[in-house]
Amino acid sequence: MKRRTISNLCTIPAALFLLLIGIVHSIVNIWSLRRALTRGDIAARFGDTVLFNAAFSGLFMSLLGLVVLLLLPGLRAGSRQAGHVATAIGIFIGLLGVVGYIWVPTKPLVLIFLFFGAMLAVPILIWRREFSNT
Repeated sequence: MKRRTISNLCTIPAALFLLLIGIVHSIVNIWSLRRALTRGDIAARFGDTVLFNAAFSGLFMSLLGLVVLLLLPGLRAGSRQAGHVATAIGIFIGLLGVVGYIWVPTKPLVLIFLFFGAMLAVPILIWRREFSNT
């Protein structure tokens, strides 16, 4: 498999997923947490902390997607460093999916993170000889 194919079929969709899901995560969680605060489901003293946590976790996912998109020229050129960074991000996202499923096994939708993490990391690991430039 060529570097261009790996980046077009695997890296770009995974990066766009991270970018978009981070934005959606922030918007939806902040909205639902504000409702929970007004209902009294969450103590008012924890309100700001919970809202900041929801906002920054979504921002962090979007930032990882942006980093992967910025790595695309390096991946297409065969940069080993870009391959290592993209693989690390993919493994991290995949582990988030597994841990999320173990934590809440009644919500298997979180396994989508395992899918996109594997989609990012596995092709780079399998065809790592394509990334031989420094």
